[in-house]
Amino acid sequence: MNKVVIKEFEKKHLGIDIMLYVMFIVLGFALLNFPFIDEFNPTEYAPQLFYMLAFFSLLAYFLNRREDDYEKLIFGFINVCVGTFVLVYAFYPETGFILADAVLIYSIAIVVNKGYYCKKLLEERNLNFFSKTAVTILLLVLGVFVVSSIYNKVEASSMILGYYFIVYGLLSLLEPFMEILINGGKVKKTLFNFLSYDEKEEEKESKSKSAKKEDKKESEEKVEHKIKEVKKSKPTVKSKAEGKSNKNKTTKKENKESKKSNE
Repeated sequence: MNKVVIKEFEKKHLGIDIMLYVMFIVLGFALLNFPFIDEFNPTEYAPQLFYMLAFFSLLAYFLNRREDDYEKLIFGFINVCVGTFVLVYAFYPETGFILADAVLIYSIAIVVNKGYYCKKLLEERNLNFFSKTAVTILLLVLGVFVVSSIYNKVEASSMILGYYFIVYGLLSLLEPFMEILINGGKVKKTLFNFLSYDEKEEEKESKSKSAKKEDKKESEEKVEHKIKEVKKSKPTVKSKAEGKSNKNKTTKKENKESKKSNE
């Protein structure tokens, strides 16, 4: 068995991520198990939930800051924006549709945020790309299912929101655990070979492109060289023609002079 060695900084990073995603599960269970929740309209307590998640996500960002990594910061702003959206439209008659719209915006924003960092990890040849991409796809499927459920069953929106938070937290917990698994011996080698294979293909393509560019440059240089040779040869032809015309003129003058002398 190959032991997975995790650095202290990575332990802190994974621990803070786990605590953040556990908060989703706790809030989901609170929505399902507290009976007095049903007495309130979902739009009355949903903003407080999103603001709470925004606080914990921003706290996770500042405790776990990395260079050029603003995923948690953007995630916090997404929670603030969605909570404000629900708060502004809380007095709209169709409250169930407001919550469904909020979850729709929330899911799209999260997928875009995570998708951007998936692309970034792929460009960096980081093995965590695989775990983040898998979780992003699962969260996209979850968002589609929950939004359609809330639109169809408005009266059960609080229960659906509770299940959404629980499943969201569980799926998000897969990411840090998959990162630990990926850093293992065999899995790390196979994934690294996959990424290095892509690098080799890109190197071949770049080499072929550079070779084509060099061939074009050489052909252009040859054409320019021929044009210069042609331009150089033109004055000699002109000088020869001018010499012939001068000879003809002199011979004509001599003939005229000889005629005059004879006369």
